[in-house]
Amino acid sequence: MLRKVCAGLLLLVLVALPSFAAGQDMFPGQWWRLPQAGEMFGLTEKQKLQLDDLYFKNRRNLSALKKALENERARFSAVMEREPLNEAAVMAQFGRLEEARTQLSAERVHYILELRKLLGQERFQRVKIYFSKLRDKKSKMIGTYSPYPTKKRGVIMSPWGITIQRR
Repeated sequence: MLRKVCAGLLLLVLVALPSFAAGQDMFPGQWWRLPQAGEMFGLTEKQKLQLDDLYFKNRRNLSALKKALENERARFSAVMEREPLNEAAVMAQFGRLEEARTQLSAERVHYILELRKLLGQERFQRVKIYFSKLRDKKSKMIGTYSPYPTKKRGVIMSPWGITIQRR
């Protein structure tokens, strides 16, 4: 029983934590197709087409690598649930799972490198700063969810969006 609980916790940690980190995309979607992007970052139509090509190639690769990662996670889960527990098989599958994660991360870095080469150093920095500020602004707007009322500058806010002005 204790083995199953430990295996379940290990599986949760191995599967959940990288998912949170993976969700932090540096540049979301086809940002260069926004009307203001051409002006803000000085992109030519040729560069936009090159960015399109890079984006779609990267999406295909990421999709295949994400699917491979999910398959390795499922196999890892299956190996962890088998009785009797085979440590060697678990560790071997864990190695394959980590390799799939590494390949996915490497593809993300490859995309950013290609983006950097295409944009050049100065423009890449401007885009990076722009999206960093956008993420900060978005996180301030959304805030963090809490099931308990929170206090902000004389206002009590409930998690359901009800605000009560304090006197």
